[in-house]
Amino acid sequence: MSKLQNFDYQNVALKEGHWKKQRDELIETYLKIEDDDLLHPFRKLANLPNKGHGLVGWYGSGASTFGQKLGAFAKLYLVTGDIRLKEKAIRLADGWGECLAASDCVADCNGTYNYDKLMGGFLDLYEYLGYEPAKEYVRALTKSADARLDKEVCRDGLQIMSGDMIEWYTLPEQIYRAYQLTGEQLYLDFAKVWDYDYFWDKLLAGDFKIGPRHAYSHVNSLSSAAMAYETTKNEEYLRAIEIAYKEILDHHTFATGGYGPAECLFADEEGYLGDSIKASWDADKRHIHYRDFGNSIRQRDDRWGSCEVSCCSWAVFKLTRYLMELTGEARYGGWAEKLLYNGCGGQPPITQDGKVMYYADYFINGGLKSTEDGRLQDNGASFEWQCCTGTFPQDVAEYANLLYYHSEDGLFVSQYLPSDVTFSIGDKQVRLENTSFYPKEKELRFVVHAETSVTTALHFRVPSWATGSNTVCINKEKVNTSILPDTWLTLEREWKEGDEIKISFEFVLRFESVDSYAPEVAALVYGPIVLACDKMTLFDGDRATPEEWIEPIQKDGYSFAFRTKPGHVRPYEYLTREFYPYYEIPQMQWYYMYSRFTK
Repeated sequence: MSKLQNFDYQNVALKEGHWKKQRDELIETYLKIEDDDLLHPFRKLANLPNKGHGLVGWYGSGASTFGQKLGAFAKLYLVTGDIRLKEKAIRLADGWGECLAASDCVADCNGTYNYDKLMGGFLDLYEYLGYEPAKEYVRALTKSADARLDKEVCRDGLQIMSGDMIEWYTLPEQIYRAYQLTGEQLYLDFAKVWDYDYFWDKLLAGDFKIGPRHAYSHVNSLSSAAMAYETTKNEEYLRAIEIAYKEILDHHTFATGGYGPAECLFADEEGYLGDSIKASWDADKRHIHYRDFGNSIRQRDDRWGSCEVSCCSWAVFKLTRYLMELTGEARYGGWAEKLLYNGCGGQPPITQDGKVMYYADYFINGGLKSTEDGRLQDNGASFEWQCCTGTFPQDVAEYANLLYYHSEDGLFVSQYLPSDVTFSIGDKQVRLENTSFYPKEKELRFVVHAETSVTTALHFRVPSWATGSNTVCINKEKVNTSILPDTWLTLEREWKEGDEIKISFEFVLRFESVDSYAPEVAALVYGPIVLACDKMTLFDGDRATPEEWIEPIQKDGYSFAFRTKPGHVRPYEYLTREFYPYYEIPQMQWYYMYSRFTK
C-alpha cells in the first residue's frame, strides 16, 4: 500500500551541525538520568525496594513519559549506534518487567495518557531492538486498559481531566501498531473501540467548525487515522488526514509551522491566531476571551501567543511520515520542514534537572527562550520533567528519519540537513552524501559514492516557497528540467563514484501575515528560515516587496542577518531594525518574531 518507505532509523547519519549538536546534547543529558529515578514510581507501586527519591515535576506525579523515554533510547541507539542507549533501554524495560511481575497494579496504573506512551515505548523496543518481553508487557497493559478504561466517555474530543481519559483519541495508533506487529486479535478489536468518528466525519464533510480542541493531541490523533487506514484499507481515514493537513497548515499555523495558541486548535472565535499574539492592551483585538479546549471561558494572557513546540513538532513529524509514505507526494514534507528549522530546531537544551522550554513565544510585544517555566501544578509540583521531556527526545531521534525515503523508483530526499544515506539498488550499495551546510548555506551539494556505476533516480523535494529562479547542475553542467514547488525534482541517469549534484532553491525574503484577520501583523521569512526582529516595531514598508527596503548584512553568531533601510521605522525616519534566524537566537535574548505594519 505504501508508496514510499522511510529508513527506520538506520543507514542515515547526521553530519556535524546545529541539529546533530541538539541530539548529542540530549543523549548525554538523558544517559545521566539514574535508572533508579526513572523506575522509582513503578517500584513504589509494586512495593519493591527503592533507591533515591525519583524525578520531580510531572514525572514524579505518575511517570507519564517513561514510555516515550524508552522509545527514544531505542531510536537514538539505531540512529547513532551508541550502545549505551540500547543498554539503558533494556535495563529500564527489564526493571519495569520486574515491577509488573511483583504486582499487577503496575499495569493498572495507567490512564489513557500513560497507556498510550507505554505502548509506544515497549513496541519501539520490540520492533527496533527485538526485545521479546515487550510482547507480554503490551498484552498486560492492554488487557488492563480494556477492563478499566471508560468506553462510554464523551466522544466529541473536549478535554475532560477526570477519570484518566484525557486524549483517548490518540490511542488507536499504538494499538493498531501492536496488531500489525503481533497479529493478535485483541489489539485490532480494542483499537476500533477508540475510533474518533466526530473528528473524522467533520473533516470528511469539510466542516471545520469543530470547536476548540487540544492542539497537539488532535494533530497527534491524525496518526491514529493513518494507522487505521494502513490496517483496514478504508480510504476515508486517508482522506480525513489529507483534509486535516491542508486545513491546519493553511489556516491554523504560525510562520514557524507551530500551532495551538493556548494549546487550542479550531477555536470558535474568528481571528484567534492573530489575537493570541497581541498584547493585552492592544485595542484592535477582536476578542479578549476565548473558549478553551476544556469548554471553559478564559481571558487572554501572555501564555497564549505560543506553541507547545516539542510536542507539536513530534505530532507533525509523525503525520508527515505517514502522508509521505502513503501518498508519495512531495508537498507533505512542507510542514515538517517549517518545524525542523523553526520549531524544535530552535529549542535550547533540556537541563539535567528536567527543565525544558515548554512554549515558544510569538508575541508582538516580544519573547525569549528560557527553560524556566514559571508555573506550578495544583499540588505544588514544578513543571520539570513534563510532557516535552518525552517528545523532544523523539524529535531529535526523528531528525535522521525525516530526511530520506526509498521505493522501487529510487531515493527520495525530503529534508536537507547535512547528512548521508546508504541505500541499495539491486545488489549494489550506493551512498548519497549531503556535503552542504544548508540552511546556513543556500546551495545544496550532494556527492554520489558507488563502487560501480548504477542507474537509478534521485528525487529531491522542491519546497513550497521555492517559486523563484531554481537551478540544478550535475558535475558543473546545468540540467534543463522543470523545478516546481511542492513536487519532486527527478534526476535519473547512470551514476558513478564522485558525481556531484548542486541544487539551488532561490531564497527570497517574504512577509507572512499571522492570519487573514490581521494582515498587518507579519513575520519575515527567508527561504525556509523564520527571522526575528531585534526590537518591537511599527514598520512603514511594503510587505509585498521587502527586498526593496531590507538588505543583507553580516552579524557575528548568525548565518544570515538583515537590516532595514532608514525611513521604514515609525515614527523616526533615521531608525533601522535588524533580523536574525529565530533558531539561532540564544537563550534569554529578547526577540520579536511578529511585527506590525502601518497598512
